[in-house]
Amino acid sequence: LPICRVPCSAARRVSSIYDSHLKSTGLKTSQFSLLAELSHDRPKPPTMNELSEYLVMDRSTLGHNLRPLLRQGLVLLKPDADDGRTRRVILTTKGATKLSEGRRLWQTAQKEYEKMIGKGVAAELRNTLHNLTKLDVF
Repeated sequence: LPICRVPCSAARRVSSIYDSHLKSTGLKTSQFSLLAELSHDRPKPPTMNELSEYLVMDRSTLGHNLRPLLRQGLVLLKPDADDGRTRRVILTTKGATKLSEGRRLWQTAQKEYEKMIGKGVAAELRNTLHNLTKLDVF
């Protein structure tokens, strides 16, 4: 088997479950995750670099996912109050509404996924994947 066949196929299969449930929102799972990350309570909205780190995503992929959200008015880029060269990514009211709509659908997708592989396996896999995001590999 090619090196990536099983993990890549599994990732695509899981993503397709969530994407199919989110379809009516116009969001992909990566965009939904971005909106969810922006909804976290922080002293200041994140910069592009900070958001990229939080999502464990390179800047070009972040930009690719951010552009449609900017066009739709779900997020905006605002210059930092202290350093105008720095832009902060802000979830708009429209974006928060879209995130809320997506959360209900995400929960439905989560139930379907857990039914397919079992709640215990889903929780164990989620915890393992969460731990992977904490590794300092770069």
